[in-house]
Amino acid sequence: MSLPDYHTRFLLATSVSQDAVVVITEGKLSYVNPAGESLLSRDLDEIREAEPDQFLDPPPPRLGQGDETAFISRVRTVQGPGALVQGLAFGLEDGTQMWVFRENISLAELGSLAAGLLHNLAGPLSVIRSSAEMTNTKLKELLRQNDGLSESLGQWPTALSRSGERIINQVDQITATTRDLMAKMNGDTRQHKQPLNLNEILRTEITFLNNDLEIKHGVEVSWELAPDLPGFKGIYSDFSQALRNVILNAVEATQGQKERKLGLGTRSSQGWVEVSVSDNGCGIAPDVRAHIFEPFFSHGKPDTKAAGLGLHSVRQLLSPYGARYHLESRPGNTVFTIKLPLQVQDQP
Repeated sequence: MSLPDYHTRFLLATSVSQDAVVVITEGKLSYVNPAGESLLSRDLDEIREAEPDQFLDPPPPRLGQGDETAFISRVRTVQGPGALVQGLAFGLEDGTQMWVFRENISLAELGSLAAGLLHNLAGPLSVIRSSAEMTNTKLKELLRQNDGLSESLGQWPTALSRSGERIINQVDQITATTRDLMAKMNGDTRQHKQPLNLNEILRTEITFLNNDLEIKHGVEVSWELAPDLPGFKGIYSDFSQALRNVILNAVEATQGQKERKLGLGTRSSQGWVEVSVSDNGCGIAPDVRAHIFEPFFSHGKPDTKAAGLGLHSVRQLLSPYGARYHLESRPGNTVFTIKLPLQVQDQP
């Protein structure tokens, strides 16, 4: 196949791809497909010859021919920080780089879906709740007006009353869970720095993960949160996703344990804020620890859903904040600590 034919087929293939495709030649952008233009919010003419760090933060590392790596970055737009993306970077001949990536998760769409769901459920749930309350009220009035009725009906009034209370509690739980989801999506879709409460983010992530009944009923969670933790300024989704990934890693490590335990803690010390996540899993061997931040490294967990991007993405998400990491591990006790310098929080 001649070079022009190859080039034409490449353009045709990438033009219909739903993934963003970017080609970097001699350190500058030389091609972006329509999906990439949409995700970057700029067309090729606007960003042609742009350097990678002008539209991705951080950009993937420069690779040699035949090398590849996974990456997670944030789009840089004219308006400020944009969507979180993940993908693969490939090193081609003559130093050319090709990146294929997509939005990590469409939280805005998910938030809109949650809002629509709550709106559509609000009416029927309100009717169900009101009917249950009215039934209980009428039952109590009926029993008060007829002294002998309760005795003649036996356990039936009590059972009916309890069923009504159970319906009311379930409706309240559905409403609260949906509102929590909406609040989380609203926080995750904000792409600007704002004051963050890391304690609240941890609580929100656990509430969200408790929708998985295996986690809710199978993992014992203990808390040791500093009540006076200093506020930290950052992009909400950077921290919610990073902490979620660390928590999920710890939860996966406890698989196979008779009692699965997860510990979450925060503290501040000498200009640093620390978040620690501990588990009672099998531990991480010394020869493995040097590789935990590498992409596609899943620590020998073939039976899990992990893609091996958890801690790799944590490092990429939190690198703009000067994060440092400390790992202590032995069988039955692994503690992963994220240390964040407070002086970085005021930077734009």
